[in-house]
Amino acid sequence: MAANAESAVDLSRLLDERAISALQALVAVLSALIMFVDGYDVQVMALAVPLVSHEWSLTPPHFSLALSAVLFGICVGAAFLAPLGDRAGRRRLLIIAMTVIGLATMATSTAGSPAQFVLWRLLTGIGLGMSIPNCNAWTAEYVPVRSRPTILVVMNAAIGAGSFCAGFIAPVIFAHWGWRGAFVIGGVTPLIIGLLIVLSAPESLKFLVLRRPQDPRIASILARIAPDVDPATPFQRPPATAVSRWSLVDLLGPIYRRRTFVLWGVVVADLFALYVLISWLPTLLQSAGWPLNAALRGAVLIQAGGVAGGILLSAFLSRGATIPALFVAYLITAACLVLFHLAPAASAASWIALLVIGGGTSGAQLCLNALATAYYPPAIKATGMSWAGVVGNFGAFLAPVAGGWGIEQGYSSGSILAMLAVPLVLCALGVLFMRREWQWN
Repeated sequence: MAANAESAVDLSRLLDERAISALQALVAVLSALIMFVDGYDVQVMALAVPLVSHEWSLTPPHFSLALSAVLFGICVGAAFLAPLGDRAGRRRLLIIAMTVIGLATMATSTAGSPAQFVLWRLLTGIGLGMSIPNCNAWTAEYVPVRSRPTILVVMNAAIGAGSFCAGFIAPVIFAHWGWRGAFVIGGVTPLIIGLLIVLSAPESLKFLVLRRPQDPRIASILARIAPDVDPATPFQRPPATAVSRWSLVDLLGPIYRRRTFVLWGVVVADLFALYVLISWLPTLLQSAGWPLNAALRGAVLIQAGGVAGGILLSAFLSRGATIPALFVAYLITAACLVLFHLAPAASAASWIALLVIGGGTSGAQLCLNALATAYYPPAIKATGMSWAGVVGNFGAFLAPVAGGWGIEQGYSSGSILAMLAVPLVLCALGVLFMRREWQWN
């Protein structure tokens, strides 16, 4: 790889100009499976709370810390461990993450107290926090640029799909193997995915070319993607400025401070409302008169609405109408939350309302994830996206505790849902402070 710069090949251009190979498709599918499992593992605890609290003769608020622990773990994993993928490799971090998630989720099935739930859910969250950023990096570095936005949106939507499917899978598992069986299955699956990565998927080719240009794996990976290219082909390495590190200080500097605080504020408020729903909606619906199975399925409808809403809102984003689309979505969702108690339990109107609520919370969050990558120039894009997620997850971490406090204080389900309209109205107001030109860096 010592050839001169003129004979070196641009790897990004090589990947972008070719059809997607079987290897690239495999990486995208494995990443989507990881995201799907992540969504299941986040949701399953909320679905298990009504059964565990009944079995142990405890009130649901006893599990507030357990519900928050996974979200705090995601913050820790994303902030301190996921960045190790830039040095150790995306594949290695994902294998470690799948092992941590698998073992911790299986251990959750052995829990005998709320405190043990907190410990195992914290470790599960750390694994989730490690996996999500590295899934995005691994896939983005393999797929062609023309397909990258669509593939990444669909891949991230798999988190919502996993949460949604959990609402239909979990009741069946509960009926046959109890709540512990749901955690056993949730633990075995990531271990299987980790094994599949070990056996079939390579490290990021771009990572190897950048960090380890003499690595013998480069030739074998290249043969699977572009068999017509000479394995000894030298590749261009990005200039030093393209791989320089930027710190959090840059996001808070005078140039980017305003957009950073606006984005963080909207993300925190959105994730707070979303995770109150994810954590407590099964319990709230059941206390509002919904049968248990209907409450479990109704709770995850917000994830189905999130997938549909995210795709719909992304269409407005690509047309430069992100601000009015998000503003209207947040206001409609707030209205649905205020009026939700007027719909009869488990009625068609209530199902539709849950879909709309999902579109305006989970779907809007998918849109915000895309904006987080667009609101900063390339040199600090990764830093901007990572910290938006880390700060936003603090809102998610507080949400289960706040929801549990509301239940403990005796507020009705309708009152708690109506209160969630407040952060969503704040989101709508925050969107109005976003400048259109921030989207086009």
